[in-house]
Amino acid sequence: MLVPPDALAALPRPVTARRLLNRLRRALRREGWRTERRYDYAVPLLRVYSPGTSCIGDSVAVVGVGGEWWYRSSTGELLAPCSRVDLAVSGVSALLMPWVSAAASSRRTGGA
Repeated sequence: MLVPPDALAALPRPVTARRLLNRLRRALRREGWRTERRYDYAVPLLRVYSPGTSCIGDSVAVVGVGGEWWYRSSTGELLAPCSRVDLAVSGVSALLMPWVSAAASSRRTGGA
């Protein structure tokens, strides 16, 4: 779900964002994704990428929408409510797998 550009999304306190991002981090790592915590920014982020293609990834933040905390992709897409970590993992996978697959295919064919 995309957030309309004129919709204001609230940001949680950094400690809340880090706690929620750490939950997502553990679930993503169980599925084979690599993660990097970028918590010293004004908005804490979790960088997610495939071990084989570290140049392709996404940064996930936590935002408040409609009175609930959500995981949001750097594309602006709301991935899932923070209470549904499984859906957020699926959302990250759906966003990144086409790019990861294309990069792997390009490497196998020599870029052709």
